[in-house]
This record gives sequence, C-alpha cells and structure tokens, in this order.
Amino acid sequence: MLDHARPQLNGDDLRVRALLNFAGEEAKHIQLFRQFHALFTEAFETPCDVIGPPQAIAAEILRHDPLAVAFLILHIEWMSQLHYVESVRDDNDMDPLFKSLLKHHWMEEAQHAKLDTLMVESLAEGRDEAGIQAAVDEYLEMGMFLDAGLRNQVGMNLAAFEAASRRTLAPELRQAIAAQQHQAMRWTYIGSGMTHPKFLGTLEFLSPAARDRIVEVAPTFC
Repeated sequence: MLDHARPQLNGDDLRVRALLNFAGEEAKHIQLFRQFHALFTEAFETPCDVIGPPQAIAAEILRHDPLAVAFLILHIEWMSQLHYVESVRDDNDMDPLFKSLLKHHWMEEAQHAKLDTLMVESLAEGRDEAGIQAAVDEYLEMGMFLDAGLRNQVGMNLAAFEAASRRTLAPELRQAIAAQQHQAMRWTYIGSGMTHPKFLGTLEFLSPAARDRIVEVAPTFC
C-alpha cells in the first residue's frame, strides 16, 4: 500500500488518504493477530509451530509484479469476507471475543476489498493483454508457493495435535488426515478467493481470458 501511495503524494489527496488509511488498518490487523497469537501461546500448553518467518514469506511475494501482488491481495480480501460469512458469523459456539475480533476484521476488510479493486484497475491501466496475462502467471506462481506452505503447515498442525493429545497417529490415519486438512486449507485460503464472484468479476473486467484461466485452475484448490 505504501509503495503504491508514494508516487501519488503530490496528486489526488483523497486517493492518498484512502491508501494510507488502508495501510494503517492492515498494520492494526497485524498487531491484533500477533496479540492473539501471543495470548494463545501463553495459555496453550503445547507449542504450535507455524510457517515463516513472516518476513521471508513477504519478501517472496513482494518480488513479483505489483499487479500480480495486487491480484493476490484482492483474492485475500474477498477470501476473508467469505470466511467470516460462511464459517464464523452464525457459529454460536465460538468464543465471543475471538468471534468479535473476526467480525471487526471482516468489517474493515470489506472497505479494503473495494479499495484494492480500484488499485488493481489502476495498476492494470495501460497494460496490453500480454501484460495482464504475465501478471496472472505470477499470481498463479504465488498461489503454488502458498499452497506448498499450507502443506507444511498441516504437518506442523498434526505434530501439535499428537503432542497435545499424547498419542501417535497410525501412518495411514495420519496420511488421510493430512490430505483432508491440506485440501480444507487449500479451499479456505486459495480456492475460496480464486472463485469469489467479485474477484472473478474484476479479472473479467480486465481480461475475459484471464478470468477463464483462473476458472480452469481453481478446481485444484476446491
């Protein structure tokens, strides 16, 4: 967001303010989830490892074409919208404070999705079909990178489960659970964003062929 805002500092003040507010809210979200993670780690008796470090993941993503990165951000914004509506909003058994955190995250991300749609359109302005397709190539490359990370995370989750439950899963059962969990995480973090009607609508606005490519690839993650 800051990189996108910097060249426009002497331009449209409203646009710059929107982008800076976007960045500020995302920084707040990072702080909120870090605080949640710290409290969880303090209260839960079993270590739960996660992929990372975050800086390495961010560096891998940000080395790509800014339009491709904007595609991924838009994908994540719509993914988080769908996740709250389908998995959180009507779950009356969820911890109220955690549910409230996700609700307010969802509320702000709704505005972010609108802003990021405008940012995608701005970054795509002046690009020919080949340029848009090249950005789609890099978006898919990042998707495969994240998918590999999810596979690694599943292994860490199973290790934490075995430690917390003080049991060792039989190899066949562990393999079956790992496959199921990987596909579930694929849908949550990748498939649901790739197939979101709003995300596909933005792609179609830029290039119907780009939308068709994503529709063809998406079933792998669903």
